[in-house]
Amino acid sequence: MQSIMASITQSIQQTAAALLAAGEVDLVLGYTRGERPHQSVPFVATTPAAAAQLHWDPFCEKALAPYLMEESYQNKRVAVVMKGCDARALRLMISESRVDREKLVVLGVQCQGMIPREKLEAAAGEPLHQLTLTWQSEGVELTGRKGSQTLSYEAVLSPFCLTCQHATPAVTEVDQIIAGSGEKALVKGKNIPPKEAFSDIETIEKMGAEERHAFWMQQLNRCIRCYSCRNACPVCTCRSCIFDRENPDYLDAAKNQPAQHQFYHVIRAFHVADRCVGCGECARVCPEGIPLHLLNQKLIQDLTQHYGAFTPGVDEVPNPLSCAGAHEVDPFGKEAKK
Repeated sequence: MQSIMASITQSIQQTAAALLAAGEVDLVLGYTRGERPHQSVPFVATTPAAAAQLHWDPFCEKALAPYLMEESYQNKRVAVVMKGCDARALRLMISESRVDREKLVVLGVQCQGMIPREKLEAAAGEPLHQLTLTWQSEGVELTGRKGSQTLSYEAVLSPFCLTCQHATPAVTEVDQIIAGSGEKALVKGKNIPPKEAFSDIETIEKMGAEERHAFWMQQLNRCIRCYSCRNACPVCTCRSCIFDRENPDYLDAAKNQPAQHQFYHVIRAFHVADRCVGCGECARVCPEGIPLHLLNQKLIQDLTQHYGAFTPGVDEVPNPLSCAGAHEVDPFGKEAKK
């Protein structure tokens, strides 16, 4: 694993430096090491020398696609580093005319999976900054004050990565694939069923209606309406969001009205239901720790059950919720009368 990360990092740095030196792009959007240990953050390189700061590891979870919609990037030629889920989101953005593909150089990375920092802390029982991580071929060794232990990658990877079958962007969607060399540690998503990775959904589904309602009331009522989930989501790309309207009749800015929080999250979940690329950004950035990903995963399961398998950003067919025929199932029991 260590050699793969080092190889990918080196390839990203060399490719970025070459693109900038040749004047083919104005900047390269990727990742660099953060101020805290075991942290990677978005980074913009504008010179060949700055490209040496680009980095790749299992903490590069932040989706970069939303940055491309910012005004400061609109008239720039940008090279962007992308995982499989990011590239799927970008394809949706391009199809919706959110970004200009002609101004982009997409560097697709052979993603090995992202690791939530809290998983490592929970396993070690210590803050992450006190741990030394040693990447091995079959797992990661955690060394701290309480001793050492080695965890398999399946035990620490994000559940989204465990079920991902498009970790590396499709060759047809990128300008260059950056693959790592050395020992392989790629977790095969197809070997882990979604129900296994998202076992919490099955637990919730086994609840009675009142218990399930109480669960979501408790979760969603903790929302502080910061909109971090919306802002981080790579497929929540409306230029004018209904929740930003100054005086909407259906929603106000009060933070002490639970029904308003529920309304916001249910509407947003359905808005991205057939466009979610499974990056998990919504749950990762939530300051209250609300398991928003469970809403998305539940809707994805229901869409698959009613309309068949559909992979946003991969399949060419229209999104299930963008069109409907008279022959298709109506899960709400409102079929048109003949």
